Amino acid sequence: MKSFARLFRTRLALRSAALTLVAVGLLGAVSLIGAMLISERRERNEQHHRLEELLDTVERTVQIACFLDNRDLAAEVASGLLSNGIVGRVQIVQAGSVLLEMGDSDRRRAVALERSVVSPFVDDEEVCRIVLTPNVEQIRRSVFEASLFIAILLTLQLIGIGAAVVWVIVRLVTRPIRDVSRRLRHLDGESGEKLSIPPGNERDELGRLVMSVNAMIDRLVSSLRGERELRVQREIEERRFRTIFDNVETGIFEVDGSGRVFSANPAFKRMFGLDAATDLSAGTLRLCDLCELPMDDIDAVLVACEGDRPAQQLEVRLGSAAHPRWIAMLFNVYGRDRYQGVANDVTDRHLATQAAEQMALTDALTGLGNRRGLSRRLEQAARELELDPAQRPVLIMLDLDRFKQANDTFGHAMGDRILQHVARLWAELVREDDFVARLGGDEFVVLLNGPVRRESLERILSRFLELVNLPIPLDADRSAQVGASLGIATLGEDAHTPETLLSHADEAMYQAKRAGRNCYRFYADGEG
Repeated sequence: MKSFARLFRTRLALRSAALTLVAVGLLGAVSLIGAMLISERRERNEQHHRLEELLDTVERTVQIACFLDNRDLAAEVASGLLSNGIVGRVQIVQAGSVLLEMGDSDRRRAVALERSVVSPFVDDEEVCRIVLTPNVEQIRRSVFEASLFIAILLTLQLIGIGAAVVWVIVRLVTRPIRDVSRRLRHLDGESGEKLSIPPGNERDELGRLVMSVNAMIDRLVSSLRGERELRVQREIEERRFRTIFDNVETGIFEVDGSGRVFSANPAFKRMFGLDAATDLSAGTLRLCDLCELPMDDIDAVLVACEGDRPAQQLEVRLGSAAHPRWIAMLFNVYGRDRYQGVANDVTDRHLATQAAEQMALTDALTGLGNRRGLSRRLEQAARELELDPAQRPVLIMLDLDRFKQANDTFGHAMGDRILQHVARLWAELVREDDFVARLGGDEFVVLLNGPVRRESLERILSRFLELVNLPIPLDADRSAQVGASLGIATLGEDAHTPETLLSHADEAMYQAKRAGRNCYRFYADGEG
């Protein structure tokens, strides 16, 4: 039963045939019932008509028998009528009494047919009445036989019609559909293979269905071809971008709104000292830890990327003080809570910038600071003095004595060697965070970070004068000897601006020159 139900659900031909047979059966049953009712009515009417004809046939004989009151003649008439199977009982009634009664038909089951018989000589004079009772069983049997014959013919006709309809459905509908379905199931759509229209269905609905399927196959093949081309192109692009991603020297990375790094290329890992095999997909590594920055700084940059704002840049310094590195990072938002960044090592640029600045602030001959460098250091010292008035840096301005004479005697090359010798003396005497500059010619300036005790300062000045007065070897046979005049002024005590400090130190230096040279003078007291 289950197998039949499964076949009924999965076989269109079986369902179509079954439904067709049911429809034909219902129609046949209705038609058969109607035909039997009509046949029975027609047969009953026909039997009634035959009874009427029988009465017409014997009416004259019964008229004579009743007129003559001849029972024998009446009995012959009754016997003749009873010999007909459809007559069940004959009764002749004369003057209210039964003249003759023959037959045994059940009166309760039959409707009697009664006719008045008049005199043969007087038209209006009734001589008797004849009553015929039909043979119900015989009439029913005749009706049944007639109806059965019609029912058999109609049933055979309906069976033939049903078989023909089922054959037409299977042959012209379900079998072509099944064949199309089977070919469609084994069809290689990617190759562009198409269905063939079943013979005879070129112009009907099934043919149009096959053409629609073929058109769909054309669209599918076109879509697959386009998708295949796009997929190949995407694979090429992915390989190309993967090659760039893995080999470019620029660091490429992704972070979320919490600053956690989700992916990065090898260049980024190298920049931040990560192992190449480090898995970042878990998002456990934070960018602020790599950059050695507070998380608030990273958050500020990421928030600034939101909306239609331009890319945000962040530059961080890594490494030790002796070997610093600078990394510049550019952030862009590309999704909800997702940011893409690129990182570049700008250490060379920073070093080049520092070198350029250092060159701009350095005397090329001696390696000391120049006038611009001195100006910058004085401005810095003035700012620090505002923050801490106890600092009081000291400015020493000096001019070499007898340098012009040595320069003219030995030449400019030897004069440069003398200037370099003086520069080395100061580099050995002062601290690393003090500043020494050559303003030009034989004029030098020393800025000592304060506070400086006067005793220590005088010890430095005396030592310098002692060293600078020693002979300076120029080559194997020659040496030169110079001296120095020094002027000292203190920022925050003798002056409160860099310009005034320079002016006061210069004035103190000229006081030393007027005092006989090769000595020093403080601006505050004017004595050496």
